[in-house]
Amino acid sequence: MNERLPRFAELDIARGVVIFIMIFLHLLWDLDFFQVYPLNNDVYQFNKIFASSFFMLVGICLVIMTARKTPLEQFKWGLKIFNIGMGLSIITLVFMPDRPILFGVLHCIGLSIIISIPFLQIKRYTILVCSAFALIVMLLGLAIRTVIIENPTIIQLIVGFHQSDSWKHTIDYFPLFPWLGIVLFGIVIGNILYKDGQRQFGIPAIIQNKSSAVISFFGRHSLPVYLAHQPVLIILIKYVVIPLRPLLNF
Repeated sequence: MNERLPRFAELDIARGVVIFIMIFLHLLWDLDFFQVYPLNNDVYQFNKIFASSFFMLVGICLVIMTARKTPLEQFKWGLKIFNIGMGLSIITLVFMPDRPILFGVLHCIGLSIIISIPFLQIKRYTILVCSAFALIVMLLGLAIRTVIIENPTIIQLIVGFHQSDSWKHTIDYFPLFPWLGIVLFGIVIGNILYKDGQRQFGIPAIIQNKSSAVISFFGRHSLPVYLAHQPVLIILIKYVVIPLRPLLNF
């Protein structure tokens, strides 16, 4: 496996854009949470749109990873992301025991990577098989969300069965159904656009322009940026924005 193949700038930029938007939405959430600026809850609906884009990018990048890394390496990468999610669970259980992260975005991405490995090894009818399973998972996700369980077990939460007001119990929740389906759909797109890890289309010159370097940087380092952005935002709000609030008149 060749691990020194060049990165695809357009994917780094796409991830970077999604990360920037995510940080902005989390900033709004933090301002609302710390009662600095009230927020209309309808704004949170945008988070699902950009989260879907990120999960799809995960699937696309898994196709490229399959051409460069062994299944074992992919398993270890998925396990690493899942374990980081578990670390966030422990942190939130300590500091936010009323709304801990039990199965959040990193748990779901890590487990989705591991579950996707067999699909990535399919050599024939890959697009057909992944499309079928993606559709099944997403449709099941829509059905499951209609079933309300007020005291779900952790397994039920992972699958997608949750309380009627789950947002009051956790600050981050992404069940396998339907989100695994979006990753599988990303694998379908990846097999079309990056078959065998090779770009199947041309890109505009601006994609590789230095002006996009900042966004591309955030896309290349999306995981550490994701882990660091909330502590940074909280520190800024608690120790800069709130003390200056009387001077800013809001």
